[in-house]
Amino acid sequence: MTLQHGTHTTGTAGRRRPWIALVLLGVPVLLALVGPLWAGDDSPQQDALPSQSPGRGHPLGTDVLGRDVLSLVLQGGASVVGSALAALAVGMAAGIPLGLLAAGPRRGLDETVMRTMDLLLAFPGLLVLMTLAATGHREWTGLVAVAGVLQVPAVARLVRGAALAPGSRTVVEALRMQGHGWAYIHLRHVAREVAAPLATDAGGRFSTVLYLLASANFLGLGLPASSPDWAVLIERNSDALFTQPAAVLVPAGLLTALCVGGNLLVDRTFAGKRRRA
Repeated sequence: MTLQHGTHTTGTAGRRRPWIALVLLGVPVLLALVGPLWAGDDSPQQDALPSQSPGRGHPLGTDVLGRDVLSLVLQGGASVVGSALAALAVGMAAGIPLGLLAAGPRRGLDETVMRTMDLLLAFPGLLVLMTLAATGHREWTGLVAVAGVLQVPAVARLVRGAALAPGSRTVVEALRMQGHGWAYIHLRHVAREVAAPLATDAGGRFSTVLYLLASANFLGLGLPASSPDWAVLIERNSDALFTQPAAVLVPAGLLTALCVGGNLLVDRTFAGKRRRA
Protein backbone atom coordinates (compact mmCIF):
# COMPACT_ATOMS: atom_id res chain seq x y z
CA MET A 1 0.00 0.00 0.00
CA THR A 2 2.84 2.38 0.89
CA LEU A 3 4.58 1.78 -2.40
CA GLN A 4 1.40 2.44 -4.34
CA HIS A 5 0.79 5.66 -2.45
CA GLY A 6 4.36 6.84 -3.12
CA THR A 7 4.04 6.02 -6.81
CA HIS A 8 0.74 7.86 -7.04
CA THR A 9 2.22 10.92 -5.28
CA THR A 10 5.25 10.96 -7.55
CA GLY A 11 3.07 10.62 -10.64
CA THR A 12 0.81 13.44 -9.48
CA ALA A 13 3.82 15.68 -8.84
CA GLY A 14 5.19 14.80 -12.26
CA ARG A 15 1.91 15.79 -13.90
CA ARG A 16 1.74 19.04 -11.97
CA ARG A 17 5.28 20.11 -12.69
CA PRO A 18 4.72 21.02 -16.37
CA TRP A 19 1.75 23.18 -15.42
CA ILE A 20 3.84 24.98 -12.79
CA ALA A 21 6.58 25.57 -15.35
CA LEU A 22 4.13 26.76 -17.98
CA VAL A 23 2.46 29.20 -15.58
CA LEU A 24 5.77 30.59 -14.33
CA LEU A 25 7.05 30.97 -17.88
CA GLY A 26 3.74 32.01 -19.44
CA VAL A 27 2.97 35.02 -17.23
CA PRO A 28 6.13 37.04 -17.99
CA VAL A 29 6.10 35.96 -21.65
CA LEU A 30 2.47 37.06 -21.97
CA LEU A 31 3.33 40.42 -20.41
CA ALA A 32 6.22 40.76 -22.84
CA LEU A 33 3.92 40.12 -25.80
CA VAL A 34 0.87 42.18 -24.90
CA GLY A 35 2.16 44.42 -22.10
CA PRO A 36 3.29 47.26 -24.41
CA LEU A 37 -0.25 47.37 -25.85
CA TRP A 38 -1.73 47.89 -22.39
CA ALA A 39 0.93 50.22 -21.01
CA GLY A 40 0.21 53.88 -20.64
CA ASP A 41 2.58 56.83 -20.56
CA ASP A 42 5.78 55.95 -18.68
CA SER A 43 7.12 59.52 -18.51
CA PRO A 44 7.34 61.23 -15.09
CA GLN A 45 3.94 62.49 -13.97
CA GLN A 46 3.53 66.06 -12.69
CA ASP A 47 1.14 64.92 -9.97
CA ALA A 48 3.31 62.00 -8.86
CA LEU A 49 6.13 61.99 -6.34
CA PRO A 50 9.27 59.85 -6.71
CA SER A 51 8.99 56.45 -5.00
CA GLN A 52 5.31 57.00 -4.23
CA SER A 53 3.51 54.08 -2.60
CA PRO A 54 0.75 52.25 -4.50
CA GLY A 55 -2.46 54.20 -4.57
CA ARG A 56 -5.17 55.67 -6.74
CA GLY A 57 -3.90 56.29 -10.25
CA HIS A 58 -0.73 54.29 -9.62
CA PRO A 59 -1.60 50.68 -8.61
CA LEU A 60 2.08 49.78 -8.15
CA GLY A 61 3.27 53.24 -7.15
CA THR A 62 5.99 55.22 -8.89
CA ASP A 63 9.72 54.72 -9.34
CA VAL A 64 12.55 57.01 -8.24
CA LEU A 65 11.89 59.25 -11.25
CA GLY A 66 8.15 59.57 -10.60
CA ARG A 67 7.14 57.21 -13.42
CA ASP A 68 4.24 54.80 -13.06
CA VAL A 69 5.66 51.37 -12.13
CA LEU A 70 2.79 49.42 -13.71
CA SER A 71 3.41 51.06 -17.09
CA LEU A 72 7.14 50.41 -16.80
CA VAL A 73 6.60 46.74 -15.92
CA LEU A 74 4.22 46.28 -18.85
CA GLN A 75 6.74 47.81 -21.25
CA GLY A 76 9.88 46.25 -19.80
CA GLY A 77 9.04 42.63 -20.54
CA ALA A 78 9.47 43.10 -24.28
CA SER A 79 13.04 44.25 -23.71
CA VAL A 80 13.87 41.31 -21.43
CA VAL A 81 12.41 38.51 -23.56
CA GLY A 82 13.25 40.12 -26.90
CA SER A 83 16.89 40.70 -25.95
CA ALA A 84 17.34 37.11 -24.76
CA LEU A 85 15.71 35.63 -27.86
CA ALA A 86 17.70 37.89 -30.19
CA ALA A 87 21.00 37.01 -28.51
CA LEU A 88 20.09 33.33 -28.63
CA ALA A 89 19.34 33.65 -32.35
CA VAL A 90 22.73 35.29 -32.94
CA GLY A 91 24.49 32.47 -31.09
CA MET A 92 22.61 29.80 -33.03
CA ALA A 93 23.05 31.48 -36.41
CA ALA A 94 26.82 31.62 -35.97
CA GLY A 95 27.39 28.48 -33.89
CA ILE A 96 25.51 25.97 -36.07
CA PRO A 97 27.47 26.50 -39.31
CA LEU A 98 30.75 26.68 -37.40
CA GLY A 99 29.97 23.38 -35.67
CA LEU A 100 29.08 21.75 -38.99
CA LEU A 101 32.31 23.04 -40.55
CA ALA A 102 34.32 21.63 -37.65
CA ALA A 103 32.61 18.25 -38.11
CA GLY A 104 33.65 18.08 -41.77
CA PRO A 105 36.38 15.86 -43.21
CA ARG A 106 39.12 18.53 -43.07
CA ARG A 107 41.00 18.09 -39.80
CA GLY A 108 42.88 21.36 -40.18
CA LEU A 109 39.62 23.29 -40.42
CA ASP A 110 38.30 21.45 -37.38
CA GLU A 111 41.37 22.43 -35.35
CA THR A 112 41.16 26.07 -36.44
CA VAL A 113 37.45 26.43 -35.62
CA MET A 114 37.61 24.67 -32.27
CA ARG A 115 40.76 26.50 -31.09
CA THR A 116 39.01 29.76 -31.91
CA MET A 117 36.01 28.62 -29.89
CA ASP A 118 38.31 27.73 -26.98
CA LEU A 119 39.72 31.26 -27.14
CA LEU A 120 36.26 32.79 -26.99
CA LEU A 121 35.39 30.60 -24.00
CA ALA A 122 38.28 32.14 -22.08
CA PHE A 123 36.53 35.53 -21.91
CA PRO A 124 34.06 35.94 -19.00
CA GLY A 125 30.75 37.25 -20.24
CA LEU A 126 30.34 40.07 -17.73
CA LEU A 127 33.92 41.22 -18.30
CA VAL A 128 33.26 41.53 -22.03
CA LEU A 129 30.05 43.49 -21.38
CA MET A 130 31.93 45.67 -18.88
CA THR A 131 34.46 46.49 -21.58
CA LEU A 132 31.64 47.35 -23.98
CA ALA A 133 30.07 49.65 -21.39
CA ALA A 134 33.43 51.37 -20.82
CA THR A 135 33.49 52.41 -24.48
CA GLY A 136 30.24 54.30 -23.98
CA HIS A 137 28.27 52.12 -26.41
CA ARG A 138 25.14 50.92 -24.63
CA GLU A 139 22.83 50.42 -27.58
CA TRP A 140 20.48 47.46 -27.56
CA THR A 141 22.02 46.03 -30.73
CA GLY A 142 25.54 46.02 -29.31
CA LEU A 143 24.45 44.38 -26.07
CA VAL A 144 22.54 41.65 -27.90
CA ALA A 145 25.34 41.05 -30.41
CA VAL A 146 27.99 40.59 -27.71
CA ALA A 147 25.75 38.33 -25.62
CA GLY A 148 25.01 36.27 -28.73
CA VAL A 149 28.66 35.91 -29.72
CA LEU A 150 29.42 34.64 -26.22
CA GLN A 151 27.04 31.71 -26.86
CA VAL A 152 28.69 30.68 -30.14
CA PRO A 153 31.39 28.39 -28.65
CA ALA A 154 28.91 26.27 -26.68
CA VAL A 155 26.54 25.96 -29.64
CA ALA A 156 29.36 25.07 -32.04
CA ARG A 157 30.68 22.39 -29.66
CA LEU A 158 27.22 20.88 -29.28
CA VAL A 159 26.64 20.75 -33.05
CA ARG A 160 30.09 19.30 -33.70
CA GLY A 161 29.62 16.62 -31.04
CA ALA A 162 26.21 15.59 -32.40
CA ALA A 163 27.49 15.52 -35.98
CA LEU A 164 30.52 13.40 -34.99
CA ALA A 165 28.50 10.81 -33.04
CA PRO A 166 29.44 7.25 -34.11
CA GLY A 167 26.06 6.50 -35.72
CA SER A 168 26.02 9.81 -37.55
CA ARG A 169 29.58 9.40 -38.83
CA THR A 170 28.77 5.97 -40.31
CA VAL A 171 25.85 7.34 -42.31
CA VAL A 172 27.85 10.39 -43.40
CA GLU A 173 30.69 8.23 -44.70
CA ALA A 174 28.23 6.00 -46.55
CA LEU A 175 26.56 9.00 -48.21
CA ARG A 176 29.94 10.48 -49.12
CA MET A 177 30.98 7.19 -50.77
CA GLN A 178 27.77 7.31 -52.81
CA GLY A 179 28.92 10.63 -54.25
CA HIS A 180 26.64 13.00 -52.34
CA GLY A 181 27.99 16.48 -51.71
CA TRP A 182 28.57 18.35 -48.44
CA ALA A 183 25.34 20.36 -48.67
CA TYR A 184 23.15 17.29 -49.30
CA ILE A 185 24.73 15.32 -46.44
CA HIS A 186 24.51 18.08 -43.87
CA LEU A 187 21.09 19.41 -44.81
CA ARG A 188 19.39 16.04 -45.24
CA HIS A 189 21.04 13.89 -42.57
CA VAL A 190 23.25 15.81 -40.12
CA ALA A 191 20.61 18.49 -39.61
CA ARG A 192 18.15 15.85 -38.39
CA GLU A 193 20.73 14.41 -35.98
CA VAL A 194 21.57 17.83 -34.58
CA ALA A 195 18.02 19.21 -34.34
CA ALA A 196 16.92 17.33 -31.19
CA PRO A 197 19.91 18.12 -28.92
CA LEU A 198 20.00 21.66 -30.27
CA ALA A 199 16.32 22.25 -29.46
CA THR A 200 16.82 20.93 -25.93
CA ASP A 201 19.91 23.07 -25.43
CA ALA A 202 18.10 26.17 -26.66
CA GLY A 203 15.73 26.06 -23.69
CA GLY A 204 18.53 26.00 -21.14
CA ARG A 205 20.61 28.48 -23.10
CA PHE A 206 17.72 30.96 -23.08
CA SER A 207 17.97 31.05 -19.28
CA THR A 208 21.75 31.47 -19.52
CA VAL A 209 21.43 34.43 -21.89
CA LEU A 210 18.63 35.90 -19.79
CA TYR A 211 20.77 35.69 -16.66
CA LEU A 212 23.76 37.28 -18.42
CA LEU A 213 21.76 40.19 -19.83
CA ALA A 214 19.85 40.77 -16.59
CA SER A 215 23.11 40.76 -14.61
CA ALA A 216 24.66 43.28 -17.00
CA ASN A 217 21.63 45.58 -16.82
CA PHE A 218 21.43 45.26 -13.03
CA LEU A 219 25.11 46.20 -12.68
CA GLY A 220 24.62 49.20 -14.96
CA LEU A 221 26.65 47.70 -17.80
CA GLY A 222 23.83 47.34 -20.29
CA LEU A 223 20.85 49.46 -21.21
CA PRO A 224 20.60 53.11 -20.10
CA ALA A 225 18.97 54.00 -16.79
CA SER A 226 15.86 55.34 -18.53
CA SER A 227 15.03 51.91 -20.01
CA PRO A 228 11.92 50.12 -18.63
CA ASP A 229 13.81 46.80 -18.70
CA TRP A 230 12.97 44.81 -15.55
CA ALA A 231 16.61 44.43 -14.48
CA VAL A 232 17.19 48.16 -14.94
CA LEU A 233 14.10 48.87 -12.80
CA ILE A 234 15.49 46.69 -10.01
CA GLU A 235 18.85 48.48 -10.09
CA ARG A 236 17.35 51.99 -10.27
CA ASN A 237 14.90 51.45 -7.40
CA SER A 238 16.98 49.24 -5.09
CA ASP A 239 17.70 52.15 -2.73
CA ALA A 240 13.94 52.62 -2.25
CA LEU A 241 13.27 48.94 -1.52
CA PHE A 242 11.86 49.55 1.96
CA THR A 243 9.87 52.67 1.08
CA GLN A 244 8.52 51.51 -2.32
CA PRO A 245 9.07 47.72 -2.51
CA ALA A 246 6.71 47.17 -5.48
CA ALA A 247 9.14 48.93 -7.82
CA VAL A 248 11.75 46.25 -7.01
CA LEU A 249 9.81 43.13 -6.05
CA VAL A 250 7.42 43.06 -9.03
CA PRO A 251 10.10 43.12 -11.78
CA ALA A 252 12.32 40.84 -9.67
CA GLY A 253 9.48 38.35 -9.31
CA LEU A 254 8.79 38.37 -13.05
CA LEU A 255 12.48 37.82 -13.88
CA THR A 256 12.65 34.98 -11.36
CA ALA A 257 9.50 33.36 -12.76
CA LEU A 258 10.91 33.60 -16.29
CA CYS A 259 14.20 31.92 -15.32
CA VAL A 260 12.69 29.27 -13.03
CA GLY A 261 9.86 28.45 -15.43
CA GLY A 262 12.29 28.01 -18.32
CA ASN A 263 14.59 25.78 -16.27
CA LEU A 264 11.71 23.62 -15.02
CA LEU A 265 10.43 23.17 -18.56
CA VAL A 266 13.87 22.11 -19.80
CA ASP A 267 14.26 19.70 -16.85
CA ARG A 268 10.88 18.21 -17.67
CA THR A 269 11.94 17.70 -21.29
CA PHE A 270 15.15 15.98 -20.22
CA ALA A 271 13.26 13.74 -17.76
CA GLY A 272 10.80 12.70 -20.45
CA LYS A 273 13.60 11.76 -22.82
CA ARG A 274 15.39 9.74 -20.13
CA ARG A 275 12.20 7.77 -19.36
CA ARG A 276 11.67 7.00 -23.06
CA ALA A 277 15.29 5.92 -23.37
